[in-house]
Amino acid sequence: MARLIPIDGSQAEGGGEILRTALSLSMLTGQGFEITRIGAGRLRPGLRAQDVASVRAATMASGAKVGGTFEGSPDLRFEPGPLAPGEFRFDLASPAAASFVAQTLLVPLSTAAEGSRLEITGGTHVPGSPSFHYLTRHWAVVLADLGLHLRFELEKAGFHPAGGGEIRAEVEPWIRPATLSLEERGSLVTLRGVSGASRLKGDVAERQRDAVQKHLWENQRLDVDWELSAPASASPGSFLHLEAIFEKSRAAFGFLGEPGVRPETLGGRASRRFLRFLEAEGAVDGYLADQLAVPLAAARGGGRVTTDEVTHHLETVAAALCLFGFSAQTWGRRGGPGGLEVGSS
Repeated sequence: MARLIPIDGSQAEGGGEILRTALSLSMLTGQGFEITRIGAGRLRPGLRAQDVASVRAATMASGAKVGGTFEGSPDLRFEPGPLAPGEFRFDLASPAAASFVAQTLLVPLSTAAEGSRLEITGGTHVPGSPSFHYLTRHWAVVLADLGLHLRFELEKAGFHPAGGGEIRAEVEPWIRPATLSLEERGSLVTLRGVSGASRLKGDVAERQRDAVQKHLWENQRLDVDWELSAPASASPGSFLHLEAIFEKSRAAFGFLGEPGVRPETLGGRASRRFLRFLEAEGAVDGYLADQLAVPLAAARGGGRVTTDEVTHHLETVAAALCLFGFSAQTWGRRGGPGGLEVGSS
């Protein structure tokens, strides 16, 4: 039996990030892994429902042999077979994040000889995960500069805690090697925003938008090109998505409405976080930096990105790349500016 790469899941925040990264890298390289002590530092350790969803999706796409695929499992073994591009449908237990399953599968599937199409039900705008708008308006836009072309459609939004949304995604075969360098911002070109609400009383989307716009104008005389959204939805909820487009890079941030939190309060939070990025160093936001790690490794040409915030997630995915034989390193103090470099292979 081929050697399985050992991974200590207790070293990562929650365990989900390193698991999803390992699944993607395993499918890309054909190397199996065994992850132990998943989420050991949490109150409820072990695999969560959305972790199980990602494992099952990866198993279907690669014909993998697996062990320990159940909620609460502290250990998991995953041995991939050949990738099988095609059409897939995954119905996740609400409100498991549809974005996590999409990100886990799309990069590996892009390396196949034929394209693939995914339909995923679950949460499309849930805490702790990229929203649909972050995927399609930010992550996919940057990956297009690597030559990796993705298309997303929002069939129905699914907000926390009910979920019940549905997204569709398509990926074309990726021509590699490719490389990407995002080290400087250049001048600010434009600011864009989407304020959305579904199945809520009152003008929630407008109030969120107005609060952000008022705060940005009063503090920096910044104006935003706004889009109001009222997507079909299986559950009530609201969101804000803000983008900064620079000459040489871009950054984006997502925020979700919460019960008992006024739209003006959410708008204030969003605008303050936005301003912190604009006043900091780094070409991209910290969320995007860690979500570029696997694509940069798969691109074979490597790349380099700088960010305003070196997160634990960024350090975790860089370490996972090294376990699978890629050259990757981060620099900078956690919580401060820094970056990621992935070598060519």
